[in-house]
Amino acid sequence: MTNCVVVDPRTPVIVGRAQIANGTPDVDHPADAIDLMTRATIDALGDAGVAPSAVETVGVVGGIHRHRNAAAAVAHEIGCPTAHTIVTTWGGDTPVAFLGELGQRIVAGEIDVAVFVGGEANRTRDALRTAGREVTTRDDSEMEDPEQWGTPLEMGRSDAVERGGELPRNTYAIFDSALRAGAGESLDEARDRAAELWAGYSAVAASNPDIDVRSMDAAAIRTPAADNRMVSWPYTKAMCANNRVDQAGALVVCSSAAADRLGVAHDRRVYLHDTIRASDSDSFLLRERIDTVPGLDAAAALVVERWGPIDAIDHVDLYGCFPSIVRYTASALGLSPKRPLTVTGGLGFMGAPLNFAAGQSLIAMVRTLRAEPGTFGLVQGNGGHAAKHSFGVYSTAPPQSLPSVTVLDRAETATSMAAPDSSGKATIEGITVEYGHQGAERAVAALRLDGGGRLWANSVDPDVLDAAISRELVGVVSSVRAGEFRL
Repeated sequence: MTNCVVVDPRTPVIVGRAQIANGTPDVDHPADAIDLMTRATIDALGDAGVAPSAVETVGVVGGIHRHRNAAAAVAHEIGCPTAHTIVTTWGGDTPVAFLGELGQRIVAGEIDVAVFVGGEANRTRDALRTAGREVTTRDDSEMEDPEQWGTPLEMGRSDAVERGGELPRNTYAIFDSALRAGAGESLDEARDRAAELWAGYSAVAASNPDIDVRSMDAAAIRTPAADNRMVSWPYTKAMCANNRVDQAGALVVCSSAAADRLGVAHDRRVYLHDTIRASDSDSFLLRERIDTVPGLDAAAALVVERWGPIDAIDHVDLYGCFPSIVRYTASALGLSPKRPLTVTGGLGFMGAPLNFAAGQSLIAMVRTLRAEPGTFGLVQGNGGHAAKHSFGVYSTAPPQSLPSVTVLDRAETATSMAAPDSSGKATIEGITVEYGHQGAERAVAALRLDGGGRLWANSVDPDVLDAAISRELVGVVSSVRAGEFRL
């Protein structure tokens, strides 16, 4: 039994969890992100049986809410205005990484009880704008600045923005095309594989007690429809991340000594065992190959080295923003795609506040591990264009020694970016087609010039758009001039 094991008093342990998922926005009584995060924090403290007065640190995962110090606003609302406040940088890797950071501060004796929370009220904001109503903001002029934590997230230089190379829906679809070509799959085989993978995520989302969503089978996910339009080929809306939600989630983490002092029941405790972080170049174009992610490979290899075959770990949650990153991560970890790869249902089905999807995975993993005492869970975070990575291992069984955080840096520049206005022959290394509500609009491609260096380029030629969705163009030599390419 866990309560009979001698645990180091500085061992960090998760003792409370809460997930808030609002349905239809109430435009007459609109909730903002602070409201939702406050509700989640109060519920998480209630889940732990811990009074707000015990909280020493409040951390908020950065998002669209744009509050100067959202952590201070939440701390004020729950009644601990003197708590130290932290706001993190952006990035889908952040929740797992930040939980590891809080754990290390607990190990070092810097804090005893902390809450970290993320949330957005984007559906309400959208509904207010649609109704022609004002989107109000809180007055935060009197608040002190929080501690800032995390490395900045870079998404792309100006030509990437102009040509669609900074949009995750495009870059992950382009990544998918490179993986498809490297595996020798046909376009239809790749679409079927992605849809089957996502059907597994959808089934888990439909069974997730924290939300209310319907399940979609592979055919419905794959096939464009009025409510599931094509977005970035081969990704339909159902295959894409969704942050237009009214959701929030919170975790309470403390030292084992504090958990004992506060009387937290042992069946509420989930221990931090390991955190591994890694980084890659911000752009796919700077990597040796577009179909590889060296930092993720290194992090996955270290996870396997420390924890053995990952298929033997009871529960996993691979970051489910787009099918390509799940496919790649499962392969890097040696996971069978036939086993459940999520405990939440992923960003396409559950949705998540910006940068907080892995936070929701942690919250769901705590619920899952509590239900099966003694089992282990692995949670992945993924940020930017597969540029920032985190893995965490957790269990209701305490660790044999104090957990650590390992940081790997594989962000070397293996190749160069060509000047945006470069001209000449170039090989297509990855490609997608952007869709609007009326249909295909432009192709977005990653090209390597014959003389070396890569760049983003576009085409609006109908023949190119048709070719990109009907035959393999990865590896085809094209010509490019001023950001436009031709076959």
